[in-house]
Amino acid sequence: LVAEGLLSEEPDPGREGRKGYPAKLLAIRPEGLFTAGVYIDPDRILTCLCDLTGQPLATEEVPVENRAFDTLMTAAGDSVRRLLAATGVDSARVAGCGVSYPGHYSATPRQVLRIRQFQGWPDVNVEHDLSPYFGMPVHHMNDAKAACLAEMHYGSARHFGSFCHIWLSYGIGGAAVVDRRLHLGQGGVAAEWGGLFPKSHPRPSGQDLLEVLASDGIPLGHLSDLDAGHLSRPKVQAWALRAAEQLRWLCLVIARTFAPEAIVIGGTMPPALIASFIDRINSADSLGEDFFVQPPRILRADQDRHPELGAAVLPVHDLFTPPDPA
Repeated sequence: LVAEGLLSEEPDPGREGRKGYPAKLLAIRPEGLFTAGVYIDPDRILTCLCDLTGQPLATEEVPVENRAFDTLMTAAGDSVRRLLAATGVDSARVAGCGVSYPGHYSATPRQVLRIRQFQGWPDVNVEHDLSPYFGMPVHHMNDAKAACLAEMHYGSARHFGSFCHIWLSYGIGGAAVVDRRLHLGQGGVAAEWGGLFPKSHPRPSGQDLLEVLASDGIPLGHLSDLDAGHLSRPKVQAWALRAAEQLRWLCLVIARTFAPEAIVIGGTMPPALIASFIDRINSADSLGEDFFVQPPRILRADQDRHPELGAAVLPVHDLFTPPDPA
């Protein structure tokens, strides 16, 4: 690793003056390896180029005007190439490109079900259908699980061994980390919390919120269109109270089943809404009337304003995380 430029050796100041061969400390060389990250949602494409410690060298935001698969992926690939050109990074030092977008995994390995906003997309096989747009190996996870890895490596959960993540966007996603390993379960569908809230019923999702606003005479097409005026409307405030109670129940379910040290909540919903959910959950007397053990900490995500960072983590995570023993 030292010879390949991924690590550096430096003298250990604690052993100065001692006899024998001087011990050396190993340190990660941030410039030893780079990753690209691409986050696609119905509103925008966010891209970044990061060093080995997760620090972005360059970022870019591309507005989404056409949600067609080829249009979005072409725009994302062009953006990554612009970042590489702007930074002058040697492509031989790029471990790969991580790509994340909404949708949960299907029964077919490496295939993600389309969300409502991407209904026109073809069935996507990550290995075959994404790499040609980027000219490098592509690593993929859905947006919620990629965001969870960003919290584990660089965010509010970096000091926890086990935690769960709730991702609130147009839908409801999530992930579970057990002993610093992402638990994917059969088919990669573990911790997809949205399945606990059927789409035929009111649910704490961004799409549900947009439908409530539409019923109030304000049809909006994007979560990014929401402003303080929308959030102050009585119907939206009633929705927020109901959603907070649903999320408190979800936290109880997670606490009962996973017993994590913490539950991290984030997403692309307006930050004020997410903060209000966390405040209401934390201000409740308990997660449930018969819940008497130490509850997990309920924390705000640190990195959800930069979901492209979660995508950029994927090549490094896959490279340095050994597979589970058979």
